[in-house]
Amino acid sequence: MPSLGDFIHTQFLLKIPEPTNSFAGFTVILTGANGGLGKEIAKHLIRLGADKLIFGCRSTERGTQAKRTVEAAAGCNSSIIEVWELDLESPPSIKSFIERAKRLHRLDVVIHLAGVRSFNFEVVYDTERTLAVNNIGTFLLALPLIPKLQETARTFGTTPVMTIVGSALYDMAKYPDKPGEDIFSYFTDKSKVNPWNQYNLSKLIQLYTLIKLASIVDPLHASTPNTHPIVINSVDPCFCETGLSREVSGMTSVVVKAFAAFAARPADDGARQVVQAAGCGRETHGLYLRAGNVQAYKPIAQDHTKTEYLWQVLCKRLRKMDPSILDNLNQ
Repeated sequence: MPSLGDFIHTQFLLKIPEPTNSFAGFTVILTGANGGLGKEIAKHLIRLGADKLIFGCRSTERGTQAKRTVEAAAGCNSSIIEVWELDLESPPSIKSFIERAKRLHRLDVVIHLAGVRSFNFEVVYDTERTLAVNNIGTFLLALPLIPKLQETARTFGTTPVMTIVGSALYDMAKYPDKPGEDIFSYFTDKSKVNPWNQYNLSKLIQLYTLIKLASIVDPLHASTPNTHPIVINSVDPCFCETGLSREVSGMTSVVVKAFAAFAARPADDGARQVVQAAGCGRETHGLYLRAGNVQAYKPIAQDHTKTEYLWQVLCKRLRKMDPSILDNLNQ
């Protein structure tokens, strides 16, 4: 967990510059683009020259509204942004999105912003909904997009980037003592679910998955390195204005909103950090960025046993929905 001093520094004192890395000519996929943070990310990407920006949104109506808002603010051509339907709780929706992405001329950047923080217990993908969306749905989408990033690297001689938007709250996650053979099945039992912990745990699981994935796809210290590698990293945008806690109700909602009004940074500050991470190079592969720099993983994220366990459990579930999902990670 960030110390009080660290929190004060990142929330009130840290100066976050506008990102400057060029995205000229790039095609970018941004999931969860219709939220406040997503729209600010989109504005920066267009300012930095992105040629095509694909909004992956559960609601194409809200996605279209976001597109118009960004176009009006950025003064860009209406052909730059496309809105594609993407529901991370629906395998058919994810599959359809992936098939469209495969037909793109190129794919340079994927930013996984979409996620939930569910306070109302619901079972999706045979697990609690927050874990379902942030882990199963996210990687059901992410893994099949990697070959397209690799194809782009070979064809255009670039270094494509996949960035997963994380959270420093991973270090506050309470990992169950005995999750059994499948941690996701463990959380189908409502009595074992703490709504305040599930989001933190989902972000920890994302890091375990990212660490393992980066060791498989173009590892930094490979004996025979890929001449056209990609980058997979994670970034914490710091505590900024988002709609993640919209399900909170009652007096708790009042407290959460009051705290956010006092401490949350503007969405643009978070967007700057996400876009910076999406423009980084190989030095960030498999790593986690926060406050503008690579941050060492906290001890909880350096557990090799949990990393291997979660990778096996997640892959087993993903294969049930897409049997070939792991076949082309090292093209």
